[in-house]
Formats: sequence, C-alpha cells, structure tokens
Amino acid sequence: MPDKSHTSGRRGLVCCLLFTVLPVVWLVAAPVLPERVLWFPFWMSAAIWNGADGQGGISSLFG
Repeated sequence: MPDKSHTSGRRGLVCCLLFTVLPVVWLVAAPVLPERVLWFPFWMSAAIWNGADGQGGISSLFG
C-alpha cells in the first residue's frame, strides 16, 4: 500500500501558500487596478464586520 501522507501534506501546503500569496499579488497589482476594484477587499471586510446595513454583522457578537 503506498503512503498517501506525503501527497496530503503537499496539498495542505499549497492551500496555505494560496492565502499567503494572494495579498502579495494584490499589493503588487494595486497601482494598476481601477479604484473600485482596488477598494473591494476593504469594502467586503467592512460589510462582514458591520453588516450590509451598518447594524449587526460580526461586530455585534463582541458587544
């Protein structure tokens, strides 16, 4: 029976690298992106934190 632990560990590494590389790519590409696209991650973070209407969202869980 072949050992599959090596392949599953490699797949996990690729997944982690994806989340590490995406912010770096975003920062490198920022000067050439249109303004609406450039601010999208900040808008999305604010919408998740405060809720779409500014009331609720994740921030309401912390009091």
